[in-house]
Amino acid sequence: MIATRRRGGVQRAILAIGSNARGACERRRTFDNGHHLDRSPLYHHAAITLAKRKLRAIAGPVLAAVLFALAIRLLILEAKSITWDEFVAGLTGVPPLYLTFAAFLIALNYGLLICYDLLALRYLCRSIPLRRVALVSFLGYSLGNNLGTILASAPIRFRFYSRWGLTPSQIVVLITILGLTFWSGLWFLGGTVLVAVPVELPAEVHLPFGTQTVGIILLSLAVSYLIICSVWRKPFPVGDLRLRPPEPGLMAVQASVAAVDLLISATALYLVLPGDAVVPFPVVLAAYLVAIAVSLMTQVPGGLGVLEVILLTLLKGSVGDSVLASVLIFRVLYYILPLLLGMILLVSHEIYGGAVEARRARGES
Repeated sequence: MIATRRRGGVQRAILAIGSNARGACERRRTFDNGHHLDRSPLYHHAAITLAKRKLRAIAGPVLAAVLFALAIRLLILEAKSITWDEFVAGLTGVPPLYLTFAAFLIALNYGLLICYDLLALRYLCRSIPLRRVALVSFLGYSLGNNLGTILASAPIRFRFYSRWGLTPSQIVVLITILGLTFWSGLWFLGGTVLVAVPVELPAEVHLPFGTQTVGIILLSLAVSYLIICSVWRKPFPVGDLRLRPPEPGLMAVQASVAAVDLLISATALYLVLPGDAVVPFPVVLAAYLVAIAVSLMTQVPGGLGVLEVILLTLLKGSVGDSVLASVLIFRVLYYILPLLLGMILLVSHEIYGGAVEARRARGES
């Protein structure tokens, strides 16, 4: 009798355990089917964060596409007012000597862009051979100027610098310093030029303030950056990173390099204007700085369409309708030709690197 009772108790325990297990499995299946979701605050916070990241990832490209379409539409409307003879005159009206010198200045400009990466590496206290820095700099800018930072410049730098010992966090800091270097030069140079030589806006462009006010704002940003670099030593949180402002000496070199970079590229644009155009260089420089700043803020790859429509709008009154041809010549020299060279160099480097690794693997085996 006692044994029978024991067997009965064991059987009931086993049945209870099986029932609990089946219940847990049913609850797990119910959860997996989405009938019961975790409603904890942590879950809600994670869901909201994920939604915000997806929204930011989509919003940028969508906004760039809208602005690109708008710029192309405006450019087409402006181009309709230009006759074919005026366009051809703009293409053929540039003296060959000026065209050659403009191409030389653009090549010199791409050489100067190496200093951007060198300054960023100086900020990180990292040393990489100059030939490697020159390679990644030219590839990053020749492809990035046309395809954008997200699609070309950042991936190229991540690929090469990670091979050469930089961590992902260091590469993010390096890219941040590259952008800061450019904007510091634009603030100083652009502010000074627009205050001294304000651009006359066309009658159809209505702004609540003039370009001289824009210059004052840019100079205020430049002075603020200078003060921060001089007195502020605490790190700023940038995402998951904490960045300290550059030292004042490094900041001065940053602004100087970027200012010279902008001056050289604006001079190349000035040289490809029609030979009979009578326009002061400061006016072309001011218009170019406005155009390049707006192009970068729109995030349209290469500022395609945006750069053209702004320069056409700002310079048409002083240069004439043939300025569109000059802007297209500048795009070919500064953007398209370096892009082709960069693609050839990138493919050649990858083929050569693959051959070297294959030879090394055969030698080890």
